[in-house]
Amino acid sequence: MDSNVITAALRREIEGGNLLPGTVLKQELLAERFGVSRQPVRQALDRLLASGLLDRRPDRSLAVAGLTEEQARELAEIRAALEKMALRGSLPILGDSDLRKAHRLNEDLVDEENPAILEELDVAFHRTLYGRCGNARLLFMIDELRRESRRAYLKQPKGSDERVSLHAEHCAIIEACARRDEAAALQALSAHLQMTTARLTREGE
Repeated sequence: MDSNVITAALRREIEGGNLLPGTVLKQELLAERFGVSRQPVRQALDRLLASGLLDRRPDRSLAVAGLTEEQARELAEIRAALEKMALRGSLPILGDSDLRKAHRLNEDLVDEENPAILEELDVAFHRTLYGRCGNARLLFMIDELRRESRRAYLKQPKGSDERVSLHAEHCAIIEACARRDEAAALQALSAHLQMTTARLTREGE
């Protein structure tokens, strides 16, 4: 097993909430778990540290990172700029079939119990609305930034106020897009991303 496999496995566990912020990752225990020497584990941890998923503590140990309020706000600002750009470019050529698909995805997420599938539905929802922008690099950047927000899905279980809010925020975006009201669509998207920021900063509660 090489370091790439270990990196991917640990990334899934961190982003999926199985390894919570503050969890210390020890090389010797991970090497035993994956049945490898410490070298590939060290390489994997270095990659996760460079990507911001781990923090180095004063005692030199590595722990799963959490987002501070400031970091969450910074992430939201960058996401808002890029996602509004994508929606603005996509909106003029969004078809009725795109809007129907977005509506269907939004309805599907209401009763979804698995956070990973909830994430897939949410990503697909936004991809549907942004997909006509014609800028593949922009869409890739948005997807990469969304990875840092994954743990917010754990705070939105089925039937929760957060899940109801997520659905309503999506509805507002769809309705504005259906009216071809760019200003309202961008405002609804901004409000949605602000709520995402609030969910992220509550992840340690």
